[in-house]
Amino acid sequence: MNIADVYLFRAILKATIVVGFVFASLSLFVDFVSQSDDIGVGSYGVYEAIQYSLMKLPSSLMKFIPIIVLIGSLVALGNLGKNSELIVLMSSGFSFFRLSLSVFFSGTLLALIFSGSGEYLSSPLERYADQFRTKNKFNIETLGDSGGFWVIDETKIININFVKENNSFGEVTIFEIDQDFAIQKISKASSAGIDDYNQWILSNLSETLFSDDGVESNFSRYQIERTELDRDLVSLSVTDSDELNVIELSRFIDYLENNNLETKTYLTAFHNRLASFMIIPILALLALQMSVGSQRKRGSGFRILIGMIIGLAYFISQNTILESSQIFEIRPEIIGYIPLAFVSLITMILFSIRRTP
Repeated sequence: MNIADVYLFRAILKATIVVGFVFASLSLFVDFVSQSDDIGVGSYGVYEAIQYSLMKLPSSLMKFIPIIVLIGSLVALGNLGKNSELIVLMSSGFSFFRLSLSVFFSGTLLALIFSGSGEYLSSPLERYADQFRTKNKFNIETLGDSGGFWVIDETKIININFVKENNSFGEVTIFEIDQDFAIQKISKASSAGIDDYNQWILSNLSETLFSDDGVESNFSRYQIERTELDRDLVSLSVTDSDELNVIELSRFIDYLENNNLETKTYLTAFHNRLASFMIIPILALLALQMSVGSQRKRGSGFRILIGMIIGLAYFISQNTILESSQIFEIRPEIIGYIPLAFVSLITMILFSIRRTP
């Protein structure tokens, strides 16, 4: 890396940060307005709605990072091209290929910085934000769907209705089955948790046992049972895929596969997340192509408009394809990379027909 590489990276970084602030402001406003129906419910007021919107901000920005970098690159490189700084670089022996490598490197570095920090910041904050809002509205932490969430523990099938504080669980039902998949016992606990010794701590437990002699019912205030489940993995299982970072997604997918459970939704989310990181340097190259030659005479407003159109088209196509994957039988390992492949192809075509400015 030389001075020119650093100069290009700093220019793209500064423009991207400015664009990011604009997107952040719009996202905060939209998130706050969307809370209008919830304000006044329970103890959820205006101050809580502002807190919730701020905690959701990193997650909201993560969805638009590729678009933000694209527009930032268009503005930075467009200004450099308009001021003939790119031509000066190339006239001093900095070939277009070398310039492309520098821009690609800048895009890769931005992808690592924003996506890496965003992954570890947005996921826990989004989970906490949802718990914060639900707690203030209903005095519980995180509600599940009406049917709760399901996990498997050897010969037990466990339904968890919602997550409470400190990774404990509320309204837990445990179905114990035999080798013929016949139910042997149903246990219902008002609350439960997994301790550091991999043991279920069950409170207010009612048990129904089924045998050849009939049905027997028991009740106990407190009971401990051994489990092979990992406490953190159980917590992940009651979390939406959008609220997991890539490492958590990978761990949870392994858990689902080991227990012969459906993985398509989480695999699709995992590969879509990777594709969103990988497309960032490609979009930076696309911005370079649109900032040289005759395009350098265009104003910043025009380039921002083009960036918005391309970014919006990418965002819509990505979400449309992901929704379609739930209907059509398309492998998750493929579906998330279709927009990436399309944008890469367009960028390659533009580079192949490029004329030296």
